[in-house]
Order: sequence, then structure tokens, then C-alpha cells
Amino acid sequence: MKSTRKRSSELGVPRSTMRNHMKKDLNVRPYRPAFWNEPSDGDMHRRYESCRALLGTFSNAVSRSKVLFSDECAIYRSARDRNVVLWSKENPNFTQELEHNPPHVMIWAGVTSDYYWTLLFRWTGKCGILFGNVGDVAHTSAQRQRTRRWIGHGSPTSPAPLPWPPRSPDLTTSENSLWGIIKGRVAARRSNNNNEDLRRAVEDAFRTITPKMLQRMSQRTWRRIRLCVQHQGAHTDSLDM
Repeated sequence: MKSTRKRSSELGVPRSTMRNHMKKDLNVRPYRPAFWNEPSDGDMHRRYESCRALLGTFSNAVSRSKVLFSDECAIYRSARDRNVVLWSKENPNFTQELEHNPPHVMIWAGVTSDYYWTLLFRWTGKCGILFGNVGDVAHTSAQRQRTRRWIGHGSPTSPAPLPWPPRSPDLTTSENSLWGIIKGRVAARRSNNNNEDLRRAVEDAFRTITPKMLQRMSQRTWRRIRLCVQHQGAHTDSLDM
């Protein structure tokens, strides 16, 4: 229950040396806590049906490349409460309570296999758009094409959208891939002293996303959609390691 920094100080051993011994001699590795809402039986049925409909509607790589998954995310200036890992030989499925509403900026992103669109908001009494170039894309993991087909909970332009299942962040590209990359690269910068520094760090992190990375992210999402069908709507984080 101690940090590796504090333990290395107590032992008088360099932190890097101690971490190497933990990995090589004790055969343990760091696990970060994961957060998701466990799906109910009804949720799992809807997840199964939705994913089956997605695979039937988008049955090849060309059609899937046109699907845009969208989501929003909070990036926090201080990662102290979010930088906790538990060293163990097996995943302990550790959970942790977080501080309510610490300083942060909000990001919206829409991702396909070839492109991404972003909006970054700074909260200063009112919402200001700091960067991005986005059309009228739906918020709920939606897809919009020239045919005006949507995936989600309904829209003014489509009376019968493809349904999107509840509590399913594991099935969206932003949640299962993009946010982890962005947060990791922002956390690696130690100069996020204010929201302006944080904004620049987020912008720089997005600039590192390459076409090859987008392709891998998209492949992961569709692999998880298949796994969801194969396992009757089960959550896919533990199935897609």
C-alpha cells in the first residue's frame, strides 16, 4: 500500500533498481484500476443485439471505415489520484475513489479508421472552443454518412437509427484506445501547471496520432464488437487483452 517512490526511499535503493527487481525477481507488474459499470442481464442482451446489427450493417472493411465513433473525456491537470498502480503477479481488478471535479479540460473526439476530429473546451465561466473542426456529429457514439444513417438513441434526421447499447464504453474507439493514449502522453509532461499548459499538452498529444495508429484503433473496436457477439454481450475489456 506504499508508492514505489516512498518504498525506495525507505530501503535506500534507487527507484529504477527496485522496479527492475520487482519485475525480474518477483515477477510482478503494475496494474492500473479500471472503471466501468457492470452490465445487467438486460444490458448484455441489448449489447449482443446491437453488436450483431452493427456487424450485419457494416460487413466489410470499406463500410466500417466510414463509421465515426464519438465521445467526450475530461483530462485532469493533476494526475496524483489517477496515477495509482498496484504491483501484482495477476490483475487484482483494483478500484479507487477519485476527487470530485478537480481542475480539468474537456475534449470531444470523433474517430474513424482514417480520420479524427477534435474539440477542446476550457471552462472559465463559459465554454470556449480552443481547437477543432467538427460538423453536426451526434454525441452518443454515433455515425453519420451521406445516407444520414445514425447509430445511437435517435436523431432529428433518422426516425429509425441503429440502436446503441447502454454502458458500453468498451465498444467505442475513443474509450478503448484513444483516451488512454492521450492521457498517457499528457501525464508524461510534468509542466501542466495551469489549464493553458494542459491545453497545449493535449493538442501536442493529438498531433502524435498517426494513420497507422487509427487503423489499429479501428481494428480493436471491431474486434471487440465481434467478441461481444461471440460472448453473448459480455464486457470485452477482459476478453481483448
